[in-house]
Amino acid sequence: MTSLSPARKQYLEFKKQFPDAILMYQVGDFFETFDEDAYTTARELQIVRTTRSYSKGKERVPLAGIPKHALDNYIGKLIQRGYKVVICEQTSELQKGQDVVERAVTRILTAGTLSEPNLLPARQNNYLVAIAPGRTQTGLASVDVSTGEFQVTWFTPDELPVALDAELQRLAPVECLLVEGSNAEDYQFPSKSMTVTHCPAYFYQQEAAQTRLCRQFGVQSLTAYGCANEPQAIAAAGAIIAYVEKMNSALLSLLTALNSYSTKHFMILDAHTQRNLELLQGTRSGSLQGSLLGVLDRTITPMGARQLRRTITQPLLDLTELNGRLECIEELYESPAIRNRFTMSLQELGDLERVSGRIRQGTAVRNEVLGLRDYLAELPTLRDLLQSCESELLLAIADELDPCPQVSELIQRSLLHPDEELDEGDNGRLIRPGYHAELDELFNSIRDSRRWMISLEARERQRTGIKALKVGFNKVFGYYIEVSNANLKLVPDDYMRKQTLVNAERYITPELKEHEARILSAVENIEELERSIYADVLRQIAAFYPQLMTTAHAVARIDVLLSLAEVAAHQGYVRPMLEQGHRLDIVGGRHPVVEYTLDGDMFIPNDTHMEAADGERILLLTGPNMAGKSTYLRQVALISLLAQLGSFVPARKAQIGLVDRIFTRVGAEDDIASGKSTFMVEMEETATIINHATSHSLIILDEIGRGTSTYDGLAIARAVVEHLHNEVKARTLFATHYHELAALATELSHLRVYTVAISEDEADGIVFLHRVVPGCAERSFGVHVARLAGMPGSIVQRAETVLAQLETSQPGGGASYSLSHDTLQVARIAEADAVYKPAHSQSAAFSSVYWQSEAARRMAEAVEKNGREPSLDEIDVQAITPLDALNLLSLLQQKKKNISHI
Repeated sequence: MTSLSPARKQYLEFKKQFPDAILMYQVGDFFETFDEDAYTTARELQIVRTTRSYSKGKERVPLAGIPKHALDNYIGKLIQRGYKVVICEQTSELQKGQDVVERAVTRILTAGTLSEPNLLPARQNNYLVAIAPGRTQTGLASVDVSTGEFQVTWFTPDELPVALDAELQRLAPVECLLVEGSNAEDYQFPSKSMTVTHCPAYFYQQEAAQTRLCRQFGVQSLTAYGCANEPQAIAAAGAIIAYVEKMNSALLSLLTALNSYSTKHFMILDAHTQRNLELLQGTRSGSLQGSLLGVLDRTITPMGARQLRRTITQPLLDLTELNGRLECIEELYESPAIRNRFTMSLQELGDLERVSGRIRQGTAVRNEVLGLRDYLAELPTLRDLLQSCESELLLAIADELDPCPQVSELIQRSLLHPDEELDEGDNGRLIRPGYHAELDELFNSIRDSRRWMISLEARERQRTGIKALKVGFNKVFGYYIEVSNANLKLVPDDYMRKQTLVNAERYITPELKEHEARILSAVENIEELERSIYADVLRQIAAFYPQLMTTAHAVARIDVLLSLAEVAAHQGYVRPMLEQGHRLDIVGGRHPVVEYTLDGDMFIPNDTHMEAADGERILLLTGPNMAGKSTYLRQVALISLLAQLGSFVPARKAQIGLVDRIFTRVGAEDDIASGKSTFMVEMEETATIINHATSHSLIILDEIGRGTSTYDGLAIARAVVEHLHNEVKARTLFATHYHELAALATELSHLRVYTVAISEDEADGIVFLHRVVPGCAERSFGVHVARLAGMPGSIVQRAETVLAQLETSQPGGGASYSLSHDTLQVARIAEADAVYKPAHSQSAAFSSVYWQSEAARRMAEAVEKNGREPSLDEIDVQAITPLDALNLLSLLQQKKKNISHI
């Protein structure tokens, strides 16, 4: 039977406490992982895995180690991959008589509980969320422990799942807490790599959660936080408190308040709309490139960048608040000099928000605290700039800036900058001389010994005649005098050998030993006292945490407003006129992202004129592929969105009635994991729009019905248009290749038909003009686009042949927009294929039709086999579908005319 070593026993005891985490166990200058953790760590980090024996038997344990200096870098990679990491550090040196050094768990790290700046993205929040479902309500709480932002909201059953999915998309959490037994697949998380953590049910128990929250904030009820009567909101927020306390209780000090909010106070942007409009990241790049954020982000501070992300995903609905933002941006827009002064001031500020949080935790290092002092010193200048402005919003923000002179004075008085020059013997001090009398006495007690040490080398060289003699120090052997082997004959008698090296000997003298003992004893006391004093300084600064956070939030708002003004000035945006009505009047509108990526090339602007109440309510947009229909649709949506951020917009003029929601249904995607086809996803998204849109919404629909057959798709598209026109009455832009829908303009009074213009001639071929004009496109030029895409010539030529045959078969040889004519398309394509493959019979073309009813199938089969025309009496109209009836009529027409080809 093997006997485990003391270190191995100690490790297994710690591991038993954290079976679901990777345990990083400090062994000297390395952090080791063992057993299964070693396999995981080696695989994920691509490092070497070895084995070592930790018992008297033959068992060898797998291990993989990380150097102490590189720990944070490797931890970050593990956490990004969804692992929980526990840090177990040595807390003492091995003392005489001890079998193993003392160790303790110092950190438990998960994706949502990180506060270390080198493990976090500087310009975006790091949210941990908790979901608490219930019969009458679902609560959602979120926290960023690095900034102390703690929020909660709730949803009624009729708001689910759309509003919850939209909020999850907006927050983009890195970790989500769910109650044990729940299924993560019930929720639409925006990231596949997000960590899902299942927590015990008592975390969510309402009474316990309420008690936990009241204790955290030092109150008797949650009335002041706006959620006292929202049980599931309390459950979600309480679960976060319980989880953070379990992971790292020091983080709780950052959570000083709970902000309750309703998503109804903002324009709701569902998850599909946020992705389709590419608000925070480009669909193709997966980064800022190609996104609205990439265009608008000219922020200077990290906290301003984080605030801009929140601003983009929470457009306002309050007209007064919007006009306040617009007035502020207009003032900054019109004065480049003021913008430059603000820019220079903000460049002196760092991440005041996260630095304040680390000070509150007691984990901030000296340079961070000194940086806070420098940031505070810049605030009076920034406040003076704001007070010189006229905008009410900027003046209000000025009142929120607090330079906290007491904090600056304390830091200046207590901490020493590492670059400041001091008397010999004081180098390396953390606490400034004069701040703490006992510490000064300790330094004074060893100052003479340190000066003696500094001069020792020169004295001993002169006394012994050994010019290469050195005086040194290391943590293992202390101070020593080193003499090379070549000079050993000159070593004095009072030198005592301390260590033998390959090429030298190290010595000590009685006098050196005395000064060493005095210095080392004092240094140990100094280090302990400095740590205590520094912790006390952090505690004193932390008392100003609320003021510091209010100031940080004010700076972030200034940064966002300045960024929007800079973009407006550089991109030529204008101030929109906002109102409560249904108007959507844009002159010379441009797509902000496409225009930005053109990098100086001209973007063709387009107008949009809609009035949902009395005028144009639905804009039906036809046109060729690649002509810019989708760009135009997104352009209108983004201009409306920008206006409700309180931003200037890319247009010559814009008058916009406030939009309560923007809906988009664009692109084609499936959901294989859920067994949903592209068409099913399209129909689900369209159904969501129909069921949730109001007359104040803006709806963007691109190619509804394209995921199924021509018949079904056209029928669905027409029905959707009619419903939006007659029932929903929302402002709608509907792009389609179903040109037959243009005929609806004669039936629907608030529908107007537009197309994207092209120029077509023999010399230049097809030129896309990217201009939206009244009228309808005659065809989609899909074959032309296929040629541009590099499709093989044989395929393009075959497509042109089939297309020509289909077009010449139409009555009058031109385009037809009647619904009845479109029902012949599938049959004609099949017959065209019969011309291309003469070996196939004419009847084979019709037999390929999918018959929805058995009666119609038998009738068609009889016609094909017998070649006779059935009388109308033989057709049971009650037993066949409308689509089968149209197909039978087409079949009978072809037999009657005896057409052998089209």
